[in-house]
Order: sequence, then C-alpha cells, then structure tokens
Amino acid sequence: MKLNLNLTLSIILGLFMISNLSNAQEKAVYEKYGVVVSSLQPGLEVGDDAFQFKGKTQNKKDFDLEKALKKGPVVVNFFRGSWCPYCAKHLINVNDSLSMIEKAGATFMAITPETEERFAAFAEKKGFDFDLVGDPKLDIMNGYKVTFEVNDGYQEMLKKYEKDLTKINSIKNASLPVPATFIIGQDGKIIARHYDPNYKGRMSVKEILSALESI
Repeated sequence: MKLNLNLTLSIILGLFMISNLSNAQEKAVYEKYGVVVSSLQPGLEVGDDAFQFKGKTQNKKDFDLEKALKKGPVVVNFFRGSWCPYCAKHLINVNDSLSMIEKAGATFMAITPETEERFAAFAEKKGFDFDLVGDPKLDIMNGYKVTFEVNDGYQEMLKKYEKDLTKINSIKNASLPVPATFIIGQDGKIIARHYDPNYKGRMSVKEILSALESI
C-alpha cells in the first residue's frame, strides 16, 4: 500500500512539474511576441454571444454589426495595424478571395486600434474591398477579450523601425489585439474562432470558408 501511495505521489508531482514547465515555456513564447502575459485576455469562445458594436470605416461610413448580421454571417478580424507585415499579408490574401467569402453569404471586416488616418491610407494603398473599422478606445477589442499590453522590449524593437505604438494607436498607449478572427452567425453567436497570441498564425481563407459551409 505504501509503495502504491509513493508511486501515486511521484506521478502527481511529475505531472505538476511538467505542467509548470509547460506554462513557463508558454509564457516565454508569449513574451517573445511582445505580450505582457498578465494582461492577456482569453478571447470569446465558440457559442458565446458576440459583442455588438458600431464603428467608423476607412471611408468614414458607419459599420453596425447588428445590421450586418441581418444580411448574413460576419467574419470579424482583429489586426495590429498597417505597420504589421503579417497582418498586411493576411488581409491581402483575404481581399484576393473576398468574392468566395461573399458568395458564401458572409461579410468580412477588420478592426484595428490604429489611428483612422493610418488605417484609411493602408486600405487605399492595398485596395481593400472590405471595411476596416477603428477601435479608438479599445471597446471592441475588450468586448471580444483580445487585448493585451505590449512589453517594453517589443516596444523598443518597434521604435527602431520608427513604429511607436503610443503614437500609432488612437488611444496613445501600447495595447494591441491578439490577431484573432471570429465568425458570427446571424443569431449573434460565435460559430468559429482563431485565437493565437503568436501573431504569425492566422485563420486562412480556406478555414473561413469551411466554417461558413458548416452553418
């Protein structure tokens, strides 16, 4: 009995140590991507009610999620800003395949904390045919629980490339969204999501279309 108890305790201790090691490794990875881990929000989950919002587009028009959902599902993407090459590549890929998303009955739109002047110029330069919406007070980012504070090391790295988040962002602080994507059904429920603090990972057009086909 004593041997079995010791073996059980050893297994539990081993699992605990592995768990702690895994958490430490995960934290180190997130910090590498500029995340202050203690500030990282978990993102809304599939089945949750989507946060309803309104905002101004690159063309100074009103975007209303509630109204957009009356036409069909809405794909809501969060991007860090026009300065982010991974964001630009992803949005260009989406724009190239936008007709397929629209053929599936959905609307694609993207949200950024960047200043209106910057994201409007970005949209014009890239020729985007979908709406970009500013989030000047981070209300939408917080509503979808994708906000995090950027650590000092990453901020300093960006400044070397003349990218100061306290000047680029409307709110004038170094907060960013996890580059997440949420697909919202017409009932206002989230039916699919991609949430990864690793800014290199995105929901592909193929994955978006697959989720839309499942509705």
